[in-house]
Amino acid sequence: MKPWQLVGLGWLLALLVGCNGLSGRNVPIGNPNPSATARLAGVVVSEQDPTLPIADAVVQLVADGASFSAETDADGKFSLSLPKGKTYRVTVRPPSFLQSLLQSAEVEVEVDDEEVQIVIPLLPLNAPSPSVPTLRILPDTVTLRVGERQRFQALMDSQPLSLRPIWSVHGGIGVITADGLFTATRPGKGKVRVRVGELRAEASVTVLAD
Repeated sequence: MKPWQLVGLGWLLALLVGCNGLSGRNVPIGNPNPSATARLAGVVVSEQDPTLPIADAVVQLVADGASFSAETDADGKFSLSLPKGKTYRVTVRPPSFLQSLLQSAEVEVEVDDEEVQIVIPLLPLNAPSPSVPTLRILPDTVTLRVGERQRFQALMDSQPLSLRPIWSVHGGIGVITADGLFTATRPGKGKVRVRVGELRAEASVTVLAD
């Protein structure tokens, strides 16, 4: 074999080693593993006495049409291995012998790390459910032409806000002011979103060519 052929062969071997050969095991940076799992560890307790665990409660989690379930042990604990990076709707039902005393509970939990822990209290049956404020945006669907404007309004529990929320435009279709005045600048479909603390609402916006 000639010297230049040996150099070429060495370069090829180095390239294959750097790419893990031809096995395809190299995963590009930033490409998450779609099969990644996480552990959700929870405990169900009495709202009136958080030191009192609720055994035999039924826990059901739903996300993207997939359902997972577990029962709490004598310490009120449960553990599930779940697909990572999803937001789950969690429903907890008290055991049959406590259903005349305790309410079911519904919460959302983001399983966005390798391990997530959650504590879920069950309210007494006669206790009012806690009031959760709702944020709305009006209008919630708009079609405009380039150059046209639309003023959006944010409502908390159907009442005007007493403070300025955070507005944002998604999709490169326009701009918005601090008081919710949107101006369409480019054809396309996008969203106008409003945020107050952890509450969010959005409107769908379609912009047509002038």
